[in-house]
Amino acid sequence: MKNNLSKIIAVMKHTHFRDISIYDQSFLLKAFEKRLIATGVYNADDYFNDLEKNSTEAEAFYSSLHITFSQFFRDSLTFALLEQFILPRLISSKNDGSEIRIWSAGCSSGQEAYSMAMLFSDLAEVSGKELRLRIFATDISQEVLAAGRAGEYDQHAVQNVKMKQLNKYFIKQGESYTIVPKLRQYVNFSTYDLLERSSANPPESIYGDFDIVICSNLLFYYRSDLQQVIINKLQQAMSVLGYLVTGEAEKNLVENITKLQMIATSSTVFENNQRG
Repeated sequence: MKNNLSKIIAVMKHTHFRDISIYDQSFLLKAFEKRLIATGVYNADDYFNDLEKNSTEAEAFYSSLHITFSQFFRDSLTFALLEQFILPRLISSKNDGSEIRIWSAGCSSGQEAYSMAMLFSDLAEVSGKELRLRIFATDISQEVLAAGRAGEYDQHAVQNVKMKQLNKYFIKQGESYTIVPKLRQYVNFSTYDLLERSSANPPESIYGDFDIVICSNLLFYYRSDLQQVIINKLQQAMSVLGYLVTGEAEKNLVENITKLQMIATSSTVFENNQRG
């Protein structure tokens, strides 16, 4: 199988100018197996020959490496911590007129970013404070970013949204639900590659300094050395009193690479070790 992997990487790099060596080997092999089934070509050498000559299949294979699945309030435990502890703490620490800054890295079609906007809007309303919220939602796919900007979702996509929030933050038109303009104004969608070496944060954010950085269910798709590059970048982008939110499968990576402290046992939320 490793020989197959080497061939795939070589064909994609030298024939189609796509560097897929950045991805975890087991992830690449699973993607390869899925394309064999999808194309009905079960002989590896036959598939390599087709991949080399067929740019359409090369793009299909490359696109299959970009996992864009997302949900509103995807991890209920994590969003409970954000709603009941982290956001209230941030809001109470801010003066009127100041700003809360959030980075949703690998945002896909925006559900995560809009979930955070809903929580903030509800909590800020209760607090009575006049605070600004800026959420920088980034991804490498123009297609999912366009979907995020549109803010339109089907009935299945909003199944985790509470009825009160659904009525307050969405406009229902037939079978679709569109985020209200008030909420959409909090979120800035932009293209950004987490492996970009020349910057520590999205250019649109100017200086980073994020109160919350969210990067969930993304790191394990990359090689271990690049996982470290990404985690170091995320940590560098955090404010002194910031929080990093990861996926369940990535919390051990963060613990092993950084000195960030998990805020509760088995949590996927970490706080900056520079906290006083």
